[in-house]
Amino acid sequence: MLELYYYENSICSERAVMALAEKRIDDWLPRHIDLFKREQFNPAYLKLNPKAQVPTLVHDGEIIRESAIICDYLDDLRLEHPLKPKDRIKAAQMQEWISEADAASFQGVASLSFVAVFRAKLMAMSEADRNAYWAGQTDIERTQRQQSCVFEGLDSPYAIRAVAAWERMFGNIERALADGRPWLMGDAFTLAEVNLAPFIARLDGLRMLPVWLDERPRTRAWWARVQARPSYAQARVGPSADEAASYAREGAKVVDDLRRRRADYLVQYDRVSA
Repeated sequence: MLELYYYENSICSERAVMALAEKRIDDWLPRHIDLFKREQFNPAYLKLNPKAQVPTLVHDGEIIRESAIICDYLDDLRLEHPLKPKDRIKAAQMQEWISEADAASFQGVASLSFVAVFRAKLMAMSEADRNAYWAGQTDIERTQRQQSCVFEGLDSPYAIRAVAAWERMFGNIERALADGRPWLMGDAFTLAEVNLAPFIARLDGLRMLPVWLDERPRTRAWWARVQARPSYAQARVGPSADEAASYAREGAKVVDDLRRRRADYLVQYDRVSA
C-alpha cells in the first residue's frame, strides 16, 4: 500500500504528486493534511513526521520523508517511465540541480512568498496571535526567516538571499540550455524538472517570474514545456484556484521593488545576467 500525506497547496507536496503522475502511479491513497487547520501537529501525524512537515510517504508501513527523497524513491519503485539518467555521471549531475533547489531555491521562494502574501496577514494580527503562530513551529531557522520577512519586507537579508538564489538558478538554467537541449539533462525530462517546477510555479503565481526571465528566452521556452506536461496539471502545480487571485494581486504590489532589488544586487556584486 502506498499512502501520501500531503497538503495540496504545499510546494514540496506538489513535487511528490507530480512524480507520481510522471511515473503513472495511480494506486496510491491520498491522505490530506490541512496545514491551516494545524493537522500537521496531530499526535498521530507527528509519529510519521516529527518535524510536522509535508509530504510524508508511507509504503507498506515504511516511512519516507523529505520531498526530494520521496521523488527519488518513487522513481526507483517502478522501472517504467524513468526520471533519472541511466548514465551515472549524468545522474550525479542531475542531483546537483536538486541539491541547489533544496539548499537555496526553496528558502528563496518561501521568503518571497512571505514578503508578498503573508506579511500583511501577520502584521494585521495582534502580537500575541503572531507569537502563538510562531510558537507552534518546530524549525527555528524557518521561524527566524519568516519573522525577518514579515518585519523587514524586501529589506530582509533573507529576501536579498532569495534574489541571489534565483539569479544563480535561472542563470544556470539558461546556460545549460544553450546547446539546444529541451530539458536540463538533455533529451529526457527528469527529476531535475520535477523538483524545480513547484518552486518556479510559485514565483509565476506571484507574478515575479518576469523579473528573471525577461532576459532569458531559453528558460522561458523550457518553462513553457514544463507547464505543458500532463503531470503539471494533474498535480495542480502552483497556487490553488482559491488562492491564485490573491497571490497574483499581492505579488504584483512588490514586483517593481523586487526588480530594483535585483538591479541593486547585480550592480553591487558585479553580476552579469545570463
